[in-house]
Amino acid sequence: MAHGSEIDPRYAAQFQRGFDPAQHATPPARRGPVRLEGGPPPTAPRVPDPPPLAEKPSAAPRVETVSEAEEFVPPGRPRLEWALLGVGVALLVLAAMLFAGAVEARDSGLGTGIEDQLYGTMISQLPGPLLVAGVLGIVLWIVVRAVIPTRRSG
Repeated sequence: MAHGSEIDPRYAAQFQRGFDPAQHATPPARRGPVRLEGGPPPTAPRVPDPPPLAEKPSAAPRVETVSEAEEFVPPGRPRLEWALLGVGVALLVLAAMLFAGAVEARDSGLGTGIEDQLYGTMISQLPGPLLVAGVLGIVLWIVVRAVIPTRRSG
């Protein structure tokens, strides 16, 4: 440790015994950005504005423009959309029929043969996945109709 009025460099001077601001003061360290000599750094040249769009003459007949996304319609797209809906509805109907068959088979009682057990398992286990697949098909049809724009005629 330092003797008497000596300041120990390991610790802040202003908190030590014998500190005299007039004698031991050091200029405060600058905080923040440092200003470099020579002025501000050079900047990149500005990109010019895009050229203005050509205006349509008013005497010409008005033609409706269609964006590229609306213009392109794949050839089989309407059939695909309706096929999704048809498959979804068909799977829902099949699930309902199998569920009704399972209820009827449970009430009437099936035989004890392996075919009867497999049939009973099939009609009791298939309606759930078919119901989910049918609902997903219908939801997918709704999403396809909402996401992909349709070509407007007229």
